[in-house]
Amino acid sequence: MTIRRIFLAVLITLLPAGAIFAQDEAPAPQSAAAADLDALVAQIKAKLNAGAESGDEFSAEAKAFDDLLAKYAGDTSEDIVKIAFIQATFTMQILEDNAKAKEQLLALQANYPDSEGAKAADKALAYLERAAAAEALKAALIGNPAPELNFTWSTRDGLDKLSDLKGQVVVLDFWATWCGPCIRSFPNIREEVAHFKGTPVTFLGVTSLQGRVSNLESKAIDTKDDPAKEQALMPDFIKKFDMTWDVAFSEQNVFNDDYGVTGIPHLAIIAPDGTVRFSGLHPGDPASDVQGKVTALLKEFNLPVPN
Repeated sequence: MTIRRIFLAVLITLLPAGAIFAQDEAPAPQSAAAADLDALVAQIKAKLNAGAESGDEFSAEAKAFDDLLAKYAGDTSEDIVKIAFIQATFTMQILEDNAKAKEQLLALQANYPDSEGAKAADKALAYLERAAAAEALKAALIGNPAPELNFTWSTRDGLDKLSDLKGQVVVLDFWATWCGPCIRSFPNIREEVAHFKGTPVTFLGVTSLQGRVSNLESKAIDTKDDPAKEQALMPDFIKKFDMTWDVAFSEQNVFNDDYGVTGIPHLAIIAPDGTVRFSGLHPGDPASDVQGKVTALLKEFNLPVPN
């Protein structure tokens, strides 16, 4: 499951359909449209929980959104706007069709110009623009030299910059201590590290100064304006979460524009010749097939592969 689908699963869990837009007043009795939407959202959530991953598996739900909007044609209440907004979000997150989602968001703004949903659509459209720019950047990265990363701290002695690792396959994992999905993907990375032990493969967790260290104690530890403190806490974090791979703080922000990092975790795989071969992978997504991609690169460069 991709990170975008994971995000929607969390969104559906935390925000019932009737609560997508904030209300200051006490909620009114649920309308028929709101009830229909809640039922559809529950259906989507059930499929996600059952492990559905392909957009093709949600064709019935995609049609159901169209049917609901047709059923309530002419109704411009916020409950109908919610149907239109969640349909666009569903198209973007589940069907992974950003072009169609953009059409739906623009239609929402045209059909319901003064609604709360139209305001929310502005933010969604801005996200789509950023995502498109990031995808274009990632596409341009592939096959080109990896942008340099300069490290201010690393678990590996003498590792000052990314290019020091040229000649190996390098798997970069952009992450942060506050990132729950990053931490949940650690077992996957740990498994890959063990698999490639003894081969010219380096897994490198890249973070940057965040001004706090989360998930080490019950509350985040404030390290604002104290880089030395933040870096000094990293070994304890590494030990707590059994991070068996190298970790480094980069001068560049973890949301690295050069690598098109708009969300974390974000994996990039660099070939021994220093070129980027993959970017934007999720370490917790089996479809990323990190093991297969790394093995293929080792073979391509006639380097040892695991037995």
